[in-house]
Amino acid sequence: MFRSTSRIPIGKLLSRRIHHQTNGLIIPSKNVLPRQQKRQILFKMGNETPARVVGYYVVFPVIPEETVENNCFMYNIAKSEDWPKLATAEPREMYEGTVRMLMDYGATVMEHMEHLATLPAEDRKFENVVDPLLTEEYEVNFAFQTLVLKMLTDWPDCNRKLFDADLHHIKIMCARDQMEKLTNKDFQDAIKQLYESKENGLSEWQSRLLEWYLLEIKASGLDKHDDKTRKVLGSWSKFIDEYRSKYITGVMSTNDQQTFVVNDKKIIKDAPPHVLQKLAVDEQSWESGPWRGRMTPHTIYPFMQYCGDRQLRATAWEKWTSKAGFDHDFYNNSINIEELRHNNEGLAKTLGYASVAEHRLANKMAASPDTVRGFINALTRRIRPVVIDRMESWSAWASRCELITGELQAYDMPYVCRKEAEHHYDVNPLDLMNHFPFWPTFQNIIGVVGHIFNLEFKDITDKGYEKAHADARIYSVGDKFSGQHYGRLYIDPYDRQNKRGGWNVMLARPESKERGLDKIVYFIGSAVAPTANGPSLLHHQQLQQLLFHFGRSVQLLLSQSPYRDIAIPWSPFYASDWDAADMFPTFLQMFVTKPNLLATISSPHIITNQPLTEEHANSVALTISRASLWETYRTLFWSDFDLSIYEMEDRKQKFWLDMYKQMYEEYFPFKRNKNDYQPCSFTPIFALQPHMSMYYRKLWAEMLALDIHETFDEEDNEVQTGERLKTTVLNRGSGDVAKELFKRFQGRNPSVGAICDHYAPPLTLQEGMEMSENERRR
Repeated sequence: MFRSTSRIPIGKLLSRRIHHQTNGLIIPSKNVLPRQQKRQILFKMGNETPARVVGYYVVFPVIPEETVENNCFMYNIAKSEDWPKLATAEPREMYEGTVRMLMDYGATVMEHMEHLATLPAEDRKFENVVDPLLTEEYEVNFAFQTLVLKMLTDWPDCNRKLFDADLHHIKIMCARDQMEKLTNKDFQDAIKQLYESKENGLSEWQSRLLEWYLLEIKASGLDKHDDKTRKVLGSWSKFIDEYRSKYITGVMSTNDQQTFVVNDKKIIKDAPPHVLQKLAVDEQSWESGPWRGRMTPHTIYPFMQYCGDRQLRATAWEKWTSKAGFDHDFYNNSINIEELRHNNEGLAKTLGYASVAEHRLANKMAASPDTVRGFINALTRRIRPVVIDRMESWSAWASRCELITGELQAYDMPYVCRKEAEHHYDVNPLDLMNHFPFWPTFQNIIGVVGHIFNLEFKDITDKGYEKAHADARIYSVGDKFSGQHYGRLYIDPYDRQNKRGGWNVMLARPESKERGLDKIVYFIGSAVAPTANGPSLLHHQQLQQLLFHFGRSVQLLLSQSPYRDIAIPWSPFYASDWDAADMFPTFLQMFVTKPNLLATISSPHIITNQPLTEEHANSVALTISRASLWETYRTLFWSDFDLSIYEMEDRKQKFWLDMYKQMYEEYFPFKRNKNDYQPCSFTPIFALQPHMSMYYRKLWAEMLALDIHETFDEEDNEVQTGERLKTTVLNRGSGDVAKELFKRFQGRNPSVGAICDHYAPPLTLQEGMEMSENERRR
């Protein structure tokens, strides 16, 4: 018997349920504000499981009844209108319209692959092999990015799990459909032929795009077509997915097993507003509390940094480092770690690589495990002696201030290092916030960046463009001298009740000369919203977030790539050298450690009206650098552990826990807790397959950024140096490999000298700094 199952189309079901509960989403009730609406529907493609299995079932996806004619969101994109429908398009239209466009694109890919199978080799051109897919991808990506912006910034209220499921399904669908073409042998043969042939008149960008395709195909094993190899790769991948899922389940299932509640605000009196909001049990009463730390990175790290109760920190750290470890019978991730190592090693060797690390690093800027090992060793040699020396200062200060009794422990370090640095340079971060109201600070930043890179930012918010929220502003970005228009920047700066996702930047669409469309970049901020009592003020941590993500926005705007895939090195593609992707955002983020730049982007104190002097800015910069030393050292440890565990050609040489114990003893001056099994919950290393062996990338980006800062200092002509950085690196996007672009700017390979000097200043400089501090105290 054959029977098909079906379900009410998404649009009809959505309208029916929401109308019943909120008196209409499409036409809200006069008594119900849109921001208060509730939504109890999962936007999900699929069919209901039949109640009783009686034979075979043919399952078809539910196809939304959306067309260009009845959906204004789809119409807007199909007709290449200038600006997206961020306000007039309803959430249902945006979601179902995007789903329909993705499904139509999937059908286009299938039809095009059938066409390529019959297309003679001599007739293959970029225009008839790749362009037909790129044309539709442009519209689909624009719809998807705009939908994500809407979902993260202005979506009907709904259960968090339902929202996450909605977003997860649409992300998976988009990624799957766009990667589908790379799995097809006819497409692979066609682009390989085009890339190798010099007679097809490929442009530089077209050639680079084909190269990127071929690298991704090879690194993913999609070029293996014999049955035996395909079965082996399929088996490795199957078990990787299985144990990865088990690992994540073990971590997620233990998130709420322990919580650490603070009722007295004195215990976290140093915490800035954005941290109090993260920790608040009730987001609406974040100022009055209570507050709690959960077993998630989102809250546990700020909790450890600002909680003044040592015993509470000790308990939280013990539970955090033992999470999903041997103390949990059902959620013990130890065996999952070994299975992930085993299966990823098998996959890498089947693809022809000696180790997991060699596979993951093959197309990165670092290029090989040996390069990363040399980088880590160089940092360790310089930073470890400073950390050992600084331990005495940390211990002495903590004892003198009666913060601890006895020796410092691991759970003391985030709190003590922050407090000691602030005391050492006499800096009050909460008062410092008064120098950084959001919009004046942002205007100062675009002024500095505009000066260095010859850019002009014009506020065009009042030109009638639709916005997902009234707080958003829109800027037009162009070149001061040539007059070239780079695109438009949409920025939604403040956190609010129904806003999700934190800080984020998305490329909405690249420029399309054929359509007459410019580039649009979406920038989502998470600054504390202004109140009736005052403006939004930025803590230095949020200032760094603003600088980093504005840097990403500028990076996307200045890339001249006509193709999204090579606009910048995207994570987590195997073919992209995304260990260098954060170089420019980190370059801007490092403004906080440069006193003159920090003073320039500041504003007069909103209470005293006094400017931030360069002397005070110098103290702030030194405080931030000093307070970050311990976290940088821990990043160095995890980078070393990550590389060590995946560069092994035979994982049986060492059990993960034995390696962890040995390296912990080498790095840290205090005894490891007997139930410290932190790798069991360290998701950046074990839960994300393409990220294995890539934890070094934060330090790598800092190395590149500080190296560039050093060049600016040496050349002492910021406009000339900035123009060279713009033309040789930023305009090229991912049009060339990052190592080559960096060499064109610097005339040499990257140097570790600047980052070493940043975290471990030469002895003479350290002595001078200490002398100045002692003199100041006297």
